[in-house]
Amino acid sequence: MFKQINSMPAKVCLGICALVSLIYSLNFMLFADCYVIGGDGCFTVLSNDAAEGTQAWGRGAPETAFNGTLMFGMFLAVMLLLNEGAKGMWRMMIPVIIGFSALTASIWLHGDFTDASETPKYATLFTTILYTVAYFLLRDEGVNEGLSDYKPGINVKDKLALVSLGILVLTGLFYAMRMIFTPDSVISDNFDAIVPGDANGMGTPSDATVAVTGSLILIYTLWAGLTLTEGAKGKWAVIHPSMFCFIAIVASTYVGLVIGDARTGSDFQKMDLIVGPVVMLLTTLAYFRLRDEGMEDGMTILGEPAQDPHMMSKALPVFGLVVGAVFGINGLFF
Repeated sequence: MFKQINSMPAKVCLGICALVSLIYSLNFMLFADCYVIGGDGCFTVLSNDAAEGTQAWGRGAPETAFNGTLMFGMFLAVMLLLNEGAKGMWRMMIPVIIGFSALTASIWLHGDFTDASETPKYATLFTTILYTVAYFLLRDEGVNEGLSDYKPGINVKDKLALVSLGILVLTGLFYAMRMIFTPDSVISDNFDAIVPGDANGMGTPSDATVAVTGSLILIYTLWAGLTLTEGAKGKWAVIHPSMFCFIAIVASTYVGLVIGDARTGSDFQKMDLIVGPVVMLLTTLAYFRLRDEGMEDGMTILGEPAQDPHMMSKALPVFGLVVGAVFGINGLFF
């Protein structure tokens, strides 16, 4: 397994990153409501260790779950790198390093751990360092191939794909920068007043939670930006994690609306619920429109050339059904 990466230290670094990302993403995606109340009387793999009545208790469960889904895309990206090799993967790794650096800084700058576990502070810092080390260890395996030739421009010909990617980049940068640098204004726009924590985790999210969202959105935005400015050729490696991630977000949003734990109190919150499906549609549209421009050039499965030209057309709906079922079962029984 992971035979496409030759450096054992790089494999270890990336393997740890994948494990940490998987644990946090699944815990947040499935058990965010229990996580934010310190695991009191419910099941969660990790908890924020907050006690009832403290500033960290019962706040931001929907936003934490959303962050978990965004992190799930990061897990998929690391697994793709491990399974398909490092050649030319600066396109994936540099945006992740930028995003995770912003994420780490956001937690350290905005996080208030007076009454909560400090584990996220060190887990994100540790993961960012390991991922960055892996990037440098992979230089001899061609990770920077094509980087010196990168000259930004508009290199997408298909008009619909061009518009789709343009919208993704512009709106993504707007959301990401605002969340990272002014999370308090994002919160004030979405909530008329600070909502105290409750047992369902529906209290107002913290500045750190919002800034983490922006940092993760930044990664997906940079991937879309690279596709737009460098061209579609071979960009399957960075668009696949985006598509799977936002399909999971749509499934999570739908289940949240059905079981009643989605934010729908203000116009801004309702608009946020629409953004996920729109991003999924625009990303998927750009992907399939750009197949003729080389989007799937060099696409491999475990290092071997992909043989089925309709593989993604089959994989995406199956993934959506499976993830939707998981969210549905979790919503009913946990």
